[in-house]
Amino acid sequence: YAKSKGISICNIPGYATEAVAEFVFGVILDHIREIERGKKQAREGNYSEAGFSAIEIKDKVFGILGLGRIGSRVAEIALGFGADVRYWNIDRRKEFEERGIKYEDADNLIPKCDFLSLHFAQVKDTENFLNGERIQKIKKGAFVVNTAPMELVDIDALAARLSIGDMTFILDHSDEMSQENINKLSKFKNCIIYPPIAYITKEARIAKQEIFVGNIESFLKGLPTNQVN
Repeated sequence: YAKSKGISICNIPGYATEAVAEFVFGVILDHIREIERGKKQAREGNYSEAGFSAIEIKDKVFGILGLGRIGSRVAEIALGFGADVRYWNIDRRKEFEERGIKYEDADNLIPKCDFLSLHFAQVKDTENFLNGERIQKIKKGAFVVNTAPMELVDIDALAARLSIGDMTFILDHSDEMSQENINKLSKFKNCIIYPPIAYITKEARIAKQEIFVGNIESFLKGLPTNQVN
């Protein structure tokens, strides 16, 4: 409609790629290394390491669903940790496969992952992508991080799986969820719900402003950039 009226619609792509990718590993490390517990214990004057346990990212299967800007950056960082990085994307990304990131069909990949990170845009084809059948395939002990909209996930099926207590789910799009759905998930200790903070860094804010101003300047010159229509 906008195009038929001669209206340009421009977006602000990529401004928070690094911020979100780093957040993924921040929340993973916080959980698998029991960092929050350690800080709380130390504040209480208890400096004993007794009872702590942890796992490493190195050599674990790190799956990524959606290899766009953010997903591909997550893949690069996971490689740096020494993980066995695998992905599924609508289109195969040969340039990343050449760097050691392996392609697998989503339904074959999900059961193998020790860590699974979702990076789809919300469109009709991705809504409920992590459906009941796929949620049941998630490996016991796996950590799933979703920094994309929760419309990608079947909430009721996720709640049923979380009730078993054999996996962890981490998300940050809580501001877009209904209170009903938040209530369904927040009662589980193995579901960690953050405010929408993955994209918030000083650098991302500056990049967003620069792209926004650049879009306006380009439009005024008659050469719109980042046009999506």
